[in-house]
Amino acid sequence: MLANLMTAFLLAHLILLPWEASASVNCSNPLTDVAACGRFSANGCCAKGCIRNPRGRCVSEQCTDTWSPWLSRPVTMSCYFHWFLVIFAGSITMVMTVLVLCNVGFEVRRHLRQRRHRRFRPFRDLSGISIGSTQC
Repeated sequence: MLANLMTAFLLAHLILLPWEASASVNCSNPLTDVAACGRFSANGCCAKGCIRNPRGRCVSEQCTDTWSPWLSRPVTMSCYFHWFLVIFAGSITMVMTVLVLCNVGFEVRRHLRQRRHRRFRPFRDLSGISIGSTQC
């Protein structure tokens, strides 16, 4: 009884194993065959820089063409990383631009204040008498 049950499980495992393997393939395994760009992929694994289209052909991924295909189809992690770098670089550039413009504004303001103070100096009291204090 136990031998028949184990034989049945072994046969079921041997029959279902190839079907499970074709359903989920580990594409990061170095032993897995990957299809080059422009070729059909039997197991769904494409080479780096390629993505599988709905017809099963591996095509080169284009992350920066337009926004609409990027948002309408599943994107690989390399595209997400690419867009992260682009957006991060843009935000850093904007912050640095704002800092430079603020610094230029403060420098111009300081220059205009110094010019105004040089131009309109208050009169100095040369008499030696201080107003508001009594002489001893």
